[in-house]
Amino acid sequence: MLYVCNEKFERLGYIGNFSYLLWRKKYGPGSEAEVHVDVTPKNIELLKNGNIIFRQDDNEAMYIYYRQFDDSNGVDQLVIKCFSLTRWTDRRILWKQYDFNDTPEKIMRQSIIENMISPTDSARKIPQVQLAMVKNIGKAIQQQISYKQVFEVCENLCTTHDVGMRCLFDGRTLKYDFYEGTDRTINQSLNPRIILSKNRSNLLKRTYEDADNDLKTTALIGGAGEGTARKMASIGTSITGLNRREIFIDAREISDTRDGDGEQIPIPYGEYNNLLVAKGNEKIAEYTEFIGFDCELDVTKENTKYNEDFFLGDLVTIKDDDLGILMNSRVMQADEVFQEDGKSIYVTVGKSVPTLPQAIKRMVK
Repeated sequence: MLYVCNEKFERLGYIGNFSYLLWRKKYGPGSEAEVHVDVTPKNIELLKNGNIIFRQDDNEAMYIYYRQFDDSNGVDQLVIKCFSLTRWTDRRILWKQYDFNDTPEKIMRQSIIENMISPTDSARKIPQVQLAMVKNIGKAIQQQISYKQVFEVCENLCTTHDVGMRCLFDGRTLKYDFYEGTDRTINQSLNPRIILSKNRSNLLKRTYEDADNDLKTTALIGGAGEGTARKMASIGTSITGLNRREIFIDAREISDTRDGDGEQIPIPYGEYNNLLVAKGNEKIAEYTEFIGFDCELDVTKENTKYNEDFFLGDLVTIKDDDLGILMNSRVMQADEVFQEDGKSIYVTVGKSVPTLPQAIKRMVK
């Protein structure tokens, strides 16, 4: 059953019957959903753009951003598409230049607090948004960020530093939460181990892919200045031969001055170099070797049940004797698919090869 509320979290009703539901959760701020229902006056009224759907057995909530009326199969169907409420972060930008020296978690929290929860300009406040308790995860980094969407800030930091972001919604309150998954691989003994393998009969189907055509290992990063006076930094320079794959990163957006009592003061060379290196690490993380394992879980198997024995963001072991694969990686995405013939669960372990839209987005950033 799907419950529906408005943007003020006022309950409007529920959807008891649907022909298709995709509930896709990601280890980051990009979770989404798709629902197919019959075209009825009730469904048309409830499932309006901006309204929110949620489940009692899940902490995510999704707002509707797209509707389509489709009768191509001989039956009038209303198709809606939704984004996680974490996506509300794309409605605010960083309103100034920030020179951060903190953990990725606290950088994201500060960005949300100062631009969504308690901004100087009260017109920018989004009163529905709160933050969960701080976890104190990760190590401090130096990073300068100016005028970007809060969503982009969170997405980049989550990707670069392997941090998860989710919303915790109980039908009345919304909290953004940053977290790390639990290590359940064969390399540890503190937690029950999760091994996903066709040989163990806990997978119904599996697809493995790897690609390194976009891999970059070494970056020259250009900052402020022109010509020979331009400030430069580099990463990955110890790599040699064919293993070395170079890229230039234009980081001119990183200012070499900051505001100090109403006037611009120079940023010391060492600190500015750290800012360029941080920008380089963020960008080069998009050009990684992609190793992904998509699989359909056997929901009847004990000890390897999603949301009982392991969760989104956990580190698990993939073992495939036929392909000679033994790898430990993170559960990056989980799809729950509900149809008339039952429920299926698909998980993605590791980073899949980017789709064309994702590749284009990376090129224009």
